[in-house]
Formats: sequence, structure tokens, C-alpha cells
Amino acid sequence: MTADELTQCLNMARMLNLVTATRRINGVLYVYRLNGHYMTWESFVSEYPLERLQAMINRSR
Repeated sequence: MTADELTQCLNMARMLNLVTATRRINGVLYVYRLNGHYMTWESFVSEYPLERLQAMINRSR
């Protein structure tokens, strides 16, 4: 995933209220969810790939 795709995914995830914050710890990117739990970026993007986020944005419009 390119840096642009990562930024695009994070922006869409924030728009959909799936992610509230991110943090890099020891080189690993973590995303924080609304419920306060966090997960690695790899886990998040496997659950919400770019195409799924795009479809969710389109449905919300």
C-alpha cells in the first residue's frame, strides 16, 4: 500500500467514524477505534480494505 492509499484509507475511516486516532509505536502503526480499543494497521486494513471503505462512503451519501 502506498503512502497516498494509506492516507486515503485513514481519511475515509475517520469520515465513517471507524478510527479516532493513530499512533506509531516501535515502527508499528496502530489505529484507535471509537470504543477505545486499538489494533494494528495491518489488522484494520484486512478488515476494511480500501475498496470496502470506498463502498461504505458511497452508500452513506
